[in-house]
Amino acid sequence: MRWNSDNINPFISKALATVTVVDELVKKMKENVTKMTTMMEKWNAPMYERKPKAMLPEDVETTHAAANGPKIENIKNNGKEIHKLMRDT
Repeated sequence: MRWNSDNINPFISKALATVTVVDELVKKMKENVTKMTTMMEKWNAPMYERKPKAMLPEDVETTHAAANGPKIENIKNNGKEIHKLMRDT
């Protein structure tokens, strides 16, 4: 093909349409990756916090379960959302 070929305009139109579709897909993928990264950055917190005072094992377990219950639930919910984003991509 050359710029002065007879079929250059249909070729350019078809190439432009293909590039536009790919560009939209890549933008959507980047957007979804950004959303997933933002969700996972919130998980970057210690699972256990040491107290300056000694505690009984039962108290440690209770404190640990109470502190991590919401974190684990949040990770599960975000995991479902990430799965939806991956499926969308």
